[in-house]
Formats: sequence, C-alpha cells, structure tokens
Amino acid sequence: MKKYILGLGIIVFSLTSCNDNDSLSTENLSLQEQKAQIEKEIDSLNKILIKIDKELGQSQKEEIAKIDAEIVKAKDFTHYIELQGSVDTDGNVMVVPEAMGKIKRIYKNEGDKVRKGELIMSLDDSTIRSQISEVYTQYELAKTGFERQKRLWDQKIGSEMAYLQAKTKKEALARKLGTLRSQLKKMSVTAPISGTIDDMMIKSGEMAAPQKPVARVVNLSKVYMQADVSEKYLPKIKKGTQTLVEFPELNKEISSTVSYVGNFIHPNNRTFKIRIDILNPNKDLKPNLTGNIKIKDFEKEQALVLPLSLVQEDRSGNNYVFVLNPVDGENDNYKVQKRVLKLGPSYKGEVLIESGLQAGDIIALQGTRGLAENDKVKLTKKIEVVENQQEKIKNQQNETQTHIVQKGETLFRIHKKYNVSLSDLKKWNHLKGNDLLIGQKLIIKNPK
Repeated sequence: MKKYILGLGIIVFSLTSCNDNDSLSTENLSLQEQKAQIEKEIDSLNKILIKIDKELGQSQKEEIAKIDAEIVKAKDFTHYIELQGSVDTDGNVMVVPEAMGKIKRIYKNEGDKVRKGELIMSLDDSTIRSQISEVYTQYELAKTGFERQKRLWDQKIGSEMAYLQAKTKKEALARKLGTLRSQLKKMSVTAPISGTIDDMMIKSGEMAAPQKPVARVVNLSKVYMQADVSEKYLPKIKKGTQTLVEFPELNKEISSTVSYVGNFIHPNNRTFKIRIDILNPNKDLKPNLTGNIKIKDFEKEQALVLPLSLVQEDRSGNNYVFVLNPVDGENDNYKVQKRVLKLGPSYKGEVLIESGLQAGDIIALQGTRGLAENDKVKLTKKIEVVENQQEKIKNQQNETQTHIVQKGETLFRIHKKYNVSLSDLKKWNHLKGNDLLIGQKLIIKNPK
C-alpha cells in the first residue's frame, strides 16, 4: 500500500512540476511529444488508482467505470479517388491574321460577342485592290481577244497557234485574278469561333503579321477538367465513370462523368490523362481554374461504417473495438468484449467494416483507456435510451430500402412496383417533378 501511495505521489509531483516549470521542462518538446508524455503518466496514475481501490476494498459498484457508447448503424458508404485538375476549354482561341499589313480598322472591342466568321478587323488592302483592278483590265482584254480567235478557229480561219496563245493568256490572267482576290480576303480578320472578345492585342495603325496573335476569342459554354491519374487506378477508371468536381473558390459542386481516358502512360510519373466535360451555362468556370476531382470507385449500400478514431490496434496488428454486451441479471451493467474487425476501404475519417460487427451492436466510445476484455462497465446514457435506439435502427432497416433507377424506369412504374403512393414517393426523396436519372437512389418506406 505504501509503495502505491508513494508512486502516486511521485507522479503527481512530476505533473505538478511540469505545470509549474513549463518553460523549463516542456519548452523544447513538440505538442505530440507532450501529449504522449502526459498520456503515459495518466495511464500510470490509472493503474495505481485501480490497485489502491482494490487494496482499500471498495465495493464492486464503486469500481465499475462509466463510459460513453454508441449503437452501430448501417448507412451507405462511398469511396472516392481524389485528384486535382484545372479547367480548360476548346473555346479559347487566339486570332491570328493570315497576311501581313497595317491595321486599317477594328470593328470589335473587348467584351463584344461575335459569331463564327464575323469581321473583327481589316488590314490595309489598297495595294491588292490596285493590282486586282489592273489584272482585271488585262483579263477583259485577253478574254475579248480569245473570243475573236475562237470564232475564227470555229470557222476554220486563222492558225491554231494563235487560238491556243489567246486561250492560255486568258486562263493565266483568270488564275492570277483569283489569287489576288484570295489574298484580298485574307486582309479581313474574322472570328474563328463564336464567343466573346476577351483580349484585343493590337491597335489601329499597327502592323499585323501571320503567327502573331491580334485578339483572343473565348467561349465558356462548355469546359472540361483535365487531370493526371496514377496507373494503379487504370482498372477502375473508364469512360462514363461517375465523378464529382468541387470548386472551393466558387463553393460549387458539379456531377459529371469521365469523357475520355488517355491511352498513354507517361514514363516519368507513371500517370495517364483523363478528361471530364462540364456544362458551364453561367460562365463562372474560367480556364486554368483549379478544382478537386472525386471519382467514385467503390460504393456499398447499408454498410457498417465506423470513425477511424474508434478502431484500435493490438500488439499482433489486429484491429479491434470494445463491444458492450448486457450482463444477465445485473441492471445497467455491461460486459466488455474485444471484437476483432476486418476493415475495408476508408474515406474522410471513416472506415468500412467488412466483418466483426453487426447493426445494433453497442461499442465503447470514450473512457476505454485501461479497459480489458470481461471488464464490467456502465453507460453514461440510460439503458432504456440505448435499447430504444437499437430497436429503432432494426425497425428502420426492416421498413426502409433503397431502389436504384434503371434505364427506362419511370416514377409511375416504381410507385406501382412497391405499391406506394406517388406523393409519398416524392416526399421521401424530396422530388419536385417526375424526372429521374439513371442510377439515382430512391428511398422506399414500408414496402408491401
């Protein structure tokens, strides 16, 4: 007894010293190291207190600890692959003139909407127009000469050589005239796509040249996300795989599907590309905006899911939780059982329980430090409340199920199938209309 009290006094003195001399003893320790040290000391105190209680001969009732507990509930579990990507669009086009020349006139300003082929600006075309006028005069003369030679040749008058020379001259001038007119069209700079003038990069009077952009036209009605994905996910990601794209800056989430999966794995980082097409009616998604892509790769309905923080690991590497079973004949007392679990995938701090638990089990939450199998505990909540919760869960599981909408199914057909009213079906699933999506989950209560 004396040695227990002496040990307790030493530890209490140590804790007090740590608090009084915090700047001396814990100043150089990280928060994690401080936490580990304090937890170790608390464990030692708990063990000594239990031994002291036994030595003092306290009653069984006083030794039983009270702990928090929770009913294991079934719920839908979904696992996502999380990636980061950026917005891009095929409607982001640089306007480049096809000819060199001085800008004569600009017809559009930044922010103006344009249609494909609409005139944006024109280059100085006076020289080409003069050449066209000159060649056209020569062409008309050559055409008249050819027609005369043709009439003579048709009457078997004149030489074949004169006829051929006149024909060749007329055709050569016609081709030259066509070339000049083609060059004249290039002096007009038009919109390559329909959209909005986002940037005007040149002013009237400045020189424009091929390969030098003069404006940018952007159409944001349809954009896409592009991301690099590790090759280990290649079997799980296909064209049509469901995705959820989040834009934290806009506080916006958009559901879509994978529209393209790359056929090449980059040798440096072992990744392949994916593309997700996104409708952008409000034009709030801009090129190069970053977003988070969540690709659904696993889903299970009515699964058993626990917070990862509740799952412990023993020295053998087994994952377990403490399950509380009512003790027969002892009101409000529960017996601790160590239940080894088989864990599935985890996501957002929750883990899927593949085996080891069932819906309705009571598991310990807090106050589990120092617990061992076969210990007796009490619950901080009244047992009636826990039992009611347990019964409620079982009743809900028996009375509620989920229906996955298949291709061709309508709301009318589903309400007939389960013999429930249309109004209830809409109420349970918060539906305003009759439209359904393939793969949509519908809650069905009290099916008959």
